[in-house]
Amino acid sequence: MPKRKDNALLVQELRALRGRLIDADIQRITHDREESARLTAQSRYQAIVENQAELICGYDPLGILTYVNPAFCRYHGREARDLLGTPFPAFASEQDLLDVRRAVSDLGPDRGMTALVHRVILPDGGVRWQEWAHRAVMDASGAVVEYQAVGRDVTDIREAMEAHRRAEEKYRAIFENAPLGIFRTTAAGRFEELNQVMAAMLGFQSPEEAASVVMDIGREFYDDPARRLELLAALEKASGNITFETVFRRRDGGRFTGRLHVSAVRDETGRVVSLIGLMDDITERMRMEEELRRSERTARTLLNSTLELAFLVDVDGTILAVNDIGAKRLGGSPGEVVGRNFWEYMPWETFERSIDRAWEAFCERRPVRFEDERTGFIHDVLISPVFNDAGGVDKVAVFAQDITERRRLERLREDVERITRHDMKTPLIGIVGFAQLLLKSANLTDKQREYLAYIQNSGRQMMDYIKKSLDYFRMEQRSYVLRPQPVDMARVFRRIHEDLRPLAVNKSVLVAFVMDGEEISLARPIFFRGEEDHLENLFANLIKNAVEAAPEDSVVTVSIFSGKDAHRVDIHNPGVIPEAARARFFERYNTAGKEGGTGLGVYVARLIAEVHGGAIDYRTDPGEGTCLRVTLPTNPPGE
Repeated sequence: MPKRKDNALLVQELRALRGRLIDADIQRITHDREESARLTAQSRYQAIVENQAELICGYDPLGILTYVNPAFCRYHGREARDLLGTPFPAFASEQDLLDVRRAVSDLGPDRGMTALVHRVILPDGGVRWQEWAHRAVMDASGAVVEYQAVGRDVTDIREAMEAHRRAEEKYRAIFENAPLGIFRTTAAGRFEELNQVMAAMLGFQSPEEAASVVMDIGREFYDDPARRLELLAALEKASGNITFETVFRRRDGGRFTGRLHVSAVRDETGRVVSLIGLMDDITERMRMEEELRRSERTARTLLNSTLELAFLVDVDGTILAVNDIGAKRLGGSPGEVVGRNFWEYMPWETFERSIDRAWEAFCERRPVRFEDERTGFIHDVLISPVFNDAGGVDKVAVFAQDITERRRLERLREDVERITRHDMKTPLIGIVGFAQLLLKSANLTDKQREYLAYIQNSGRQMMDYIKKSLDYFRMEQRSYVLRPQPVDMARVFRRIHEDLRPLAVNKSVLVAFVMDGEEISLARPIFFRGEEDHLENLFANLIKNAVEAAPEDSVVTVSIFSGKDAHRVDIHNPGVIPEAARARFFERYNTAGKEGGTGLGVYVARLIAEVHGGAIDYRTDPGEGTCLRVTLPTNPPGE
């Protein structure tokens, strides 16, 4: 019995052992399966992490890297073995490193994740920006055992955002500071956006006020509301922006003319939903343009009322403006002539000569006058500089008067005068000769001899006048040949003084002669070189004019200065040359209303001075009187 029982117990124990072995096998198999599944999942997770483009890493609570994925290594250009064990974030500045650690230190049971952006400095020195999400891994007690982080490079995004911000700032600066009104409105007529200039233009204190108050732009601000409908219709047809002018009403009822530059904003169907554009108040500009047009019409009327040819020319000879008679002379209308060059209308040689005279006006900044004779015409040409705002000369005004007929008549008159002088000489020779023959008769009374002597003297004076007039004609033609001789000017001045004594006494005018600062009596010789008759005529004309112009009870002073190279004679009187006579003082027939004057005295004096190689100029002032200065060289031409 006991033995059978032991066997039964043994079998039972064997069976129990077998069951435990089977359970162990099951547990082992289950564990193996679970481990295999874990390893498979870990492998799959590892593969996913390894193949991510994002930067993935892990680091311990001290901030030391414990894992980096390949993308992290490629980004920093380092192997994993070189990165593991280094601080995270890799290659960050000290400040950024502290900021990251400060943010990550707050992670725990109450806050499992955080995100932040910081800079890194790459090995090549470049600075980049990274965005990271950090997650804390905790044990059962809630203690952090590891940090996991996923990051990406956001440099391009930040730069794009920064560029957008700068562009927005520029747009806003332009929008707010532009001198033009800028607006965006709905097609229905409400403001979506407008700047301060636009608001002020319509009479509002601020853009916000205008946007909140205005309900219908066309009805409230267009002087004619139908004009806004015309604008919308034009925009529907236009493919780009359009320019539109109309009259607007301000909030206070005042009116102004505005110029709009408008573009349409369309929906997907092509319908206009918004208007964007600029507006400029052109009221003052239109007024000025009208004033300019009125001034141009006035100027053209004045230009066309003259018989002179008038041109406005630039430095290259291009015609900028012309009157009708000037354009007609060039064979066209003003519209056809303006913009063309003078050389197109004349031979190149003539153009070169003309442009040389124009350059004098440009460079010397003074009017230039000359006569232009060609193709059967003679023109008196005045080229006057036109000054710009900077004081420079970039244009000239050219006035040309056709004096062909006047010159023909002058030459005809000169020919007649020359012929008359020549024809007068023959009878005068007879008069003087017969008077001289009669004076030889022995049976003449004293009275008869006196009369014959007077006839003879008058004839000789007339002969002398004819000779001098012929000389003056040759001087004008620059054909006179000077034959200088020593001339005692003291004797000349004595004769002039004696001849003018009756006139001076009648006006109570004293004629005083001064030499080198000392008053003289003309007793000692004063030698000039020249032709005595003409020098006497020169100074007789000037001193006579001085006596006539001097006030009563005044002094006319003739001051003589002798130099090594030139003699100078100043003739001063207390009177003043009339304003009307100054511009043409040395021209012929310039009398300024002097009774009985011919206007030839000063003109002849200038001819004589010039033929002697000298010159005459003057200065006149109400406080100082008038001084004519004659300068004659000590060795005149013809020596």
